[in-house]
Amino acid sequence: MPLVSTSIPNLINGVSQQPSTLRQLTQCDSQINGVSSVVDGLLKRPPTEHVAKISSSSLSNAAIHVVNRDTSNQYIVIVTSDNSTASIVAYDLNGNAVTVNTPNGTGYLVCSNPSTDLEFLTVADFTFIINKKTTVTMNTSTTPGSITDEKNQFSQLPTSGVSVGDIFKIIGDPSNEFDEYYVKATSTGGDYEETVKPGITFQINNTTMPHKLALSSGSFTFDRATYDDRTVGDLDSAPDPSFVGQTINGVFFHKNRLGFISDENVIFSRAGDFFNFFPSTVTALLDDSPIDVTVSHTSVSILKRVIPYNESLLFFSDKTQFILESNGNLTPETISITATTEFEVDTNVQPVGAGNNVYFAYRKGAFTNVREYFVDEDNITKNAANITAHVPQYIPNNVKTMVASNSEDSLYAITSGDVNRIYVYRWYFTAGETTITRAKKALSAWSFYELSNNDTILNIDLLENTLYLIVARTDGVYIEKMELQYPSDTGLDFNVRLDRKISLTGSYNSGTNITTWTLPYPIPTSDPVKVVKSGAWASRKGVDIPTLNRTSTTTVTATGNYSASASLVGIPYTFTYQFSQQHVKEKNATVTVNSGRLQLRTMSIDYEDTGHFVINVTPKSRTASSYEFNGIIINEADSLIEEVKLDDGTFRFPILSKNDRVTISITSDSYLPCAFQKAEWEGFYTIRSQRI
Repeated sequence: MPLVSTSIPNLINGVSQQPSTLRQLTQCDSQINGVSSVVDGLLKRPPTEHVAKISSSSLSNAAIHVVNRDTSNQYIVIVTSDNSTASIVAYDLNGNAVTVNTPNGTGYLVCSNPSTDLEFLTVADFTFIINKKTTVTMNTSTTPGSITDEKNQFSQLPTSGVSVGDIFKIIGDPSNEFDEYYVKATSTGGDYEETVKPGITFQINNTTMPHKLALSSGSFTFDRATYDDRTVGDLDSAPDPSFVGQTINGVFFHKNRLGFISDENVIFSRAGDFFNFFPSTVTALLDDSPIDVTVSHTSVSILKRVIPYNESLLFFSDKTQFILESNGNLTPETISITATTEFEVDTNVQPVGAGNNVYFAYRKGAFTNVREYFVDEDNITKNAANITAHVPQYIPNNVKTMVASNSEDSLYAITSGDVNRIYVYRWYFTAGETTITRAKKALSAWSFYELSNNDTILNIDLLENTLYLIVARTDGVYIEKMELQYPSDTGLDFNVRLDRKISLTGSYNSGTNITTWTLPYPIPTSDPVKVVKSGAWASRKGVDIPTLNRTSTTTVTATGNYSASASLVGIPYTFTYQFSQQHVKEKNATVTVNSGRLQLRTMSIDYEDTGHFVINVTPKSRTASSYEFNGIIINEADSLIEEVKLDDGTFRFPILSKNDRVTISITSDSYLPCAFQKAEWEGFYTIRSQRI
């Protein structure tokens, strides 16, 4: 019975739902509240930090949008509606209410489900809001006047004897490149300007068009946008935009044009004139004219989503992706929109871009899968790889929001099913072998973050390296944030891992010898709370205060005087990593050997800057064992009881079980960090035959 061993080079490739025999060595059964990093290994996730309570209502179906004008002007906008009335409020990132003026009311925002019925786009100081349930109409009023006379050519117009305002119809002839048009006398001496045909509708009903939320001097005004009228031509030469009589499904901004998608159409405003969807002349097709095109496909393709991509635009219908192609400037003559790929899409979820890739969701039975759209190495072929192929039943249906971070190489998603979870995808591309070779993916890891059971995450958004969360609880709605770069807490050399973390100074009562910390939010008295000395303390920095008591939902008490400096208060959360079943492998660890018997003897794990973790070994039909690491190393001078020590090293523990009859996991509910680089196991392996 020979003793064999093998190494698991890292623990960073996340969860796999494949059979253990097919998985990579670096994949696992389960990863909760962990971060996969190619630099630091497997870490406990950053904590959430309390910012402010913003509402005592649940805001369960609210539409939430983050306005990111610049680093000094960042706000959270919340719209609620009960299908009869609507309201709009705004807060800065510290939770302070910001004034929102509504001079013409909020009728446009009325809908049954704002979270899905409303869509936002921020361009500089304006945030455009569209109600996808509102049908755009034209006002019933018509252009004044009547046609005075008809002429074949402009040169035939009278040069005298006309009245100001007389309207003439120029019929044109076969030599013209344009249809009939209309001119109006501006003087009695034969001066004319192009005008619109009398007696036709000419005004878009602004109350049915997307509205604007304008930012000025730290406050907002929500109002109708003023869309320009039809001023030339008629219903044939200057037709209504194709969104008239339809609902608008999406809004975008591209090459100095405001655009909408509606039905199968893509509509651009005039260049530099965002609220004008009519041409300035019908006698020539100008480069700055509005653009209104229909996507071409063999089946009906209602456009539902649009996203900027690779200096272009990517449009999504339920089953087809279209890409905008234009050479140089975007004009009515150069525009081309072609079908590029045929993948099913969950159009309830806005696709997100990160670097050269676009990520979009699609439903697969009762679960959601995600594809990564990219341009192949030949720079011609477009494809969309399924990045959830190894976890097809991991993310439940009804994904609400996805956001992606270029700097963190990560994707975050929330659902209406597992309401307290954030599903996380981490990736890392190695450089291509040549300048045109597509980089290879060295990291492709799925896991999830989990908040308390009673939490409901309403929205998430990324601003630089900070993930902002809007979280509903039984007592109201809160803004919280997660610093993804793990900045050390002030005065400490690590980031304290406590959710809803906040710095508080206790109040000491000398008569009772009790220090009380008053929380800005309620926590049930049965839930654990930790109080940790901040870096402002003169000694024992980063140590947790023992023997806490909960006399009410908003207070924490401890015997003794702990009021000298501020402490960090929050809720512990648990990091869990469950190893895959271990196997003997060959051919560079790519092929599993199923014959023979593997009796695992021991396992060792390399750790770095770690304060605490527990190894759980659970054999089938036998008593489970736990092995705790707390940073205290016997006979080391700097290992002192009641002092924080983050250690590096290797932790070895026994298994003593057959490989398919034991579960091995790492857990940590401590406020101290933990990070793991690699693992190794040894065991007795017996096989009846000789491998050839």
